[in-house]
Amino acid sequence: MKAGGKYGAAVTLHFILALVLAVPAAAEPVEELDVDGGYFDLEWRGEFSAAERGKLKNWLQSVAATMKKLHGTLPRPRTRIVLQQYPSKTVVPFARVLRNGDQGILFYINPEYPLDDFINDWTAYHEFTHLFIPFPGRSNIWFSEGLASYYQNVLQYRGGLLTEAQAWQKLYEGFERGRADNRNPDYTLAELCSNLRETHAFMRVYWTGALYFLEADLRLRSRSKDRITLDHVLQTFGRCCLHERKRWTGMDIAVEFDRIVGDDLFVPLYSQYENSTAIPDFIPVLNAAGVKIRDDRVEPDSHTSMTDMPLRAE
Repeated sequence: MKAGGKYGAAVTLHFILALVLAVPAAAEPVEELDVDGGYFDLEWRGEFSAAERGKLKNWLQSVAATMKKLHGTLPRPRTRIVLQQYPSKTVVPFARVLRNGDQGILFYINPEYPLDDFINDWTAYHEFTHLFIPFPGRSNIWFSEGLASYYQNVLQYRGGLLTEAQAWQKLYEGFERGRADNRNPDYTLAELCSNLRETHAFMRVYWTGALYFLEADLRLRSRSKDRITLDHVLQTFGRCCLHERKRWTGMDIAVEFDRIVGDDLFVPLYSQYENSTAIPDFIPVLNAAGVKIRDDRVEPDSHTSMTDMPLRAE
């Protein structure tokens, strides 16, 4: 779920909207859009001009091409896309994943913005990433939101929308927002997720989850000497397990990830993060990627070059 333009104060409103807004009823027949790697079934909600429709189709085709840079395929061959016209001062003020029925994404959009604003907005990359794993349940929401928050930056880098330094900077700034969200030091991460509507601890939940996946990716690459990456794990999971009709938890998915890699990595780290009462220290994790922080800006380690690993695709 999108959590505000900068994951700021608007997140609370967006969370409430996600709970109470029903998907608008179809106003016209579904339109099939052929994209790189699959099809999007478009449902238009509002008065869109022909030019706006063409622009939004170009945006979605660009998004599909970028999402394929995760592991070469889209999470599913056919995805439902609901485009709801919405007056706002931002290009995509709100979005959420649709899990019931045909899975897809509901976007609230202002179609008046130019194409480049849509392509450079992070929302679609975040929401589409959710579809690479099953919904783990509200009590494990840190797992899915963490994956989406991590890959939204990785994929924008791979798609040429962010430089290497910009991608690392955005990750670092996200982790800092997670650290600043310290209003509930008596709650574990699991407890926060179960009480998110009361605590509003979105920054800690989202960015602790993102740190989990960065750390897991780095450990996996190190142990396998770069032969296995998080990309590969998600690719294999997509083939074996994503479409199973069962109820998953975050731990269930972590167990399957460890089975895929043949190592105890995701589960022990999952337990560590789930029981944390603050976002873990992220500076050593960034340092492991060759990233140093000085005056709140990322820079290369003096002994190593700042690497685009794990930003790059293998």
